[in-house]
Amino acid sequence: MDPQPRMASPAPSSQASSRPSSRPSSRRSTPAQEKPEFDERDELEENSTRESTSELEESDTSTHSTAQDTDPDPEADPEGEMPPFRLVDIPDKGKGLIATFPIPKGKLILLETPLFILSEERCTNSAVLVALAARTREEQRDFFTLANAYRGTAPRDASSSPSPESSPDSKCAMKISPRRPLPALGIFDTNALPIPTTDAKGNPQTDLGLFLLGSRFNHSCTPNVARTWDAAAKAMAFRVLRAVEPGEELCTNYVDVLGTRAERAAELEEKYAFACLCSVCAASKEEGVESDRRRSKIGRLFEEVGRCGKEPTLGMRKLKIALRLLKEEGLVHYEASFCFDAFQFCVLVSDIPNAKAWVRKAWEATCNISGPESASARNFKMYWANPRAHQLTGMLPRLTLSGPDP
Repeated sequence: MDPQPRMASPAPSSQASSRPSSRPSSRRSTPAQEKPEFDERDELEENSTRESTSELEESDTSTHSTAQDTDPDPEADPEGEMPPFRLVDIPDKGKGLIATFPIPKGKLILLETPLFILSEERCTNSAVLVALAARTREEQRDFFTLANAYRGTAPRDASSSPSPESSPDSKCAMKISPRRPLPALGIFDTNALPIPTTDAKGNPQTDLGLFLLGSRFNHSCTPNVARTWDAAAKAMAFRVLRAVEPGEELCTNYVDVLGTRAERAAELEEKYAFACLCSVCAASKEEGVESDRRRSKIGRLFEEVGRCGKEPTLGMRKLKIALRLLKEEGLVHYEASFCFDAFQFCVLVSDIPNAKAWVRKAWEATCNISGPESASARNFKMYWANPRAHQLTGMLPRLTLSGPDP
């Protein structure tokens, strides 16, 4: 069998760091289809949203949310009481979260337990309403203020025209599909985040969780926030990917950011019914062409590096190009994967000093994304202490490669 570096890499702990070839979606791409029904509970809950404005505007965290960090910055928040972000109205986006003080790279800004979780097989309007019935009235109201990408006055057939409708609390424009889900399901489908888990037989599967505050992160094609599921805490963790200034919006990504601008725009319109206004998508045509070229090249390099198991020198050259392009595009959340590939190339040829340098860099990048206690970070730290423990060590003739660029 050919030695393939990527085969033995630790399982990624985050959607943000997974391989683009799998094209993972941040949220469910299509609504669960069920027979249209009238449900009095649905009508009552939707009406209840008009009773008051969401409490999130006054208190930036819910009972299911905590903003914390294992290494707080006393200069950024001397009293240790100011939340790292606040919910505000953002022009052309609806609601969004902006930083309240300088936030350093890797800081945990939100650890939020889900309001409720559903399996993909149980995603029906009735199931959402049953789950909501167990929550408080305030939480129910907050749920119904979230965006609904399938908002519309009534279901339509293919020949009818959509009727424009908008909500000041909505971060996406109206979207009507031929089989529009009822409001509760539409909101859940728009905002639910994937939660990795296993079935009764231990096989991996994905559940879907609703996060009242985590849903307020808007999309950017150059996100400054990564999210990972913390299985121990049973909560979604949101960490800053790079240093953020006060007043800067905090954004995650809803779609694969390695697609071209046209591909991303089409996916966002189809799944979330809005046009992206981030700096990358709003750039000039010439700048957009260059960005598309770099991102497409990164995507190809993901595949090419994985085929260089017998050619570590070539693989190292390719991944260094990818790391340079990632830096130019500001997509730091893919860095750890390439750095671990470099580590594996080094252990293949018993280049232990450079292997240690690369796995340390992979560990640092992973800590910024998923924290030092994540499974990937612990694995990287183990290999940093003992690179020879990796199963690929010495499978190819001894050779000195190169370490990370300064």
